Amino acid sequence: MKRIIGIVAAAAAMSLAVAGCQDQVTTPSGGSQAPATTVSAAGSAPATAPAQSPENPPQSQGNPTQPQGNPTQSQGNSRPPADTAPATAANGRCVSLTSPVVTQALATLGGGVGGDGFYAESGTDAAVGSCPALLWVRAGTPHGTASSPWHVMLFNHDGYLGTATKRSTSYTSVVGSSDRTVQVQYRWLTGNDANCCPSGGPSVVTLTLGSDGHSVTPDRDFPAQAIAPK
Repeated sequence: MKRIIGIVAAAAAMSLAVAGCQDQVTTPSGGSQAPATTVSAAGSAPATAPAQSPENPPQSQGNPTQPQGNPTQSQGNSRPPADTAPATAANGRCVSLTSPVVTQALATLGGGVGGDGFYAESGTDAAVGSCPALLWVRAGTPHGTASSPWHVMLFNHDGYLGTATKRSTSYTSVVGSSDRTVQVQYRWLTGNDANCCPSGGPSVVTLTLGSDGHSVTPDRDFPAQAIAPK
């Protein structure tokens, strides 16, 4: 009887040892479980069970991938929209009288009084960010007077469009403008007018930039007296 009881006790102890081996799982530092090793009661070679991912993988709270207090791009530092300044712009102005685009346009006008070329006397006075669609430059001749030849040159944001009239005119000035229009005033000599004081006119022609962004149309005929052949 004592021998039977001893055998039963030994068998129970062996079962507890096997169960203890089956419950051992090694978790690597990365957080995933290594394959569990199962030992059979018969003492055969170990069998490898498939790896199991934990239901709630550990997350390191002290070193998050993206700290919430230092986002990749702050809303306050977003890049402003690209600048759309016209080709004539420089130094924050919509039209720079010395910009390469204006200088090249002046060279196409030919000679003025005495063969001297035209120069940019004035132009659209607006800051970049509020530039009109139709820009202008008044071109005169060096050391000239009101009766000397003038041209009104027109530009869109891409470059030079041309002059208001094919021929230069005297007593010509820009008296107003809007986003797509420029108002040019013409005067001329009549009778015995002195060169300083034309009595003809004034006649104001409004030039409007078309929807194509390139064509410019006057609202009336240019005064023939102002553009008479010379």
